[in-house]
Amino acid sequence: MNVEERITRLEHREAIKELRAEYCYRIDARQWDRFVDLFTDDAHMNFGPVGEFNGRDAIRDFAENIVGKEHPFLAHMVHNPILTIDGRSATGRWYFEVPCTFRDGNAGWIQGVYRDEYTNEGSGWKFASVVADFNYFADYDDGWAEIVSSKQGD
Repeated sequence: MNVEERITRLEHREAIKELRAEYCYRIDARQWDRFVDLFTDDAHMNFGPVGEFNGRDAIRDFAENIVGKEHPFLAHMVHNPILTIDGRSATGRWYFEVPCTFRDGNAGWIQGVYRDEYTNEGSGWKFASVVADFNYFADYDDGWAEIVSSKQGD
């Protein structure tokens, strides 16, 4: 791989990292229209027990009417990205942690792993697929120790 190819690869990595960061900032700020702009027209989301959503309209509805209504406050944090780029497509894996409040007023924690697929449509990278594998939804006061220790036997 020559220097130009290596620089291009690094630029793509940074663009995908920024895409993932924008996802976090936009959903936390309840910028539903700007949030859905990060996805391809036929994007797919799978949030396990929360549901599956296909296409930008369904993803916007999920963000506003499920995430937005269930969690008055969210602060998404993502880290430890593993990115694989192959031309105009890429995959990524990220840990996420989300301090939040629930609709009932309690504070809580959400943690898991995002598994993403990205597409570069020429105008930049977008999400083609987002799968959230949750490790826990936990009440702030109760914590998550009991939840994760019960999963270790699985």
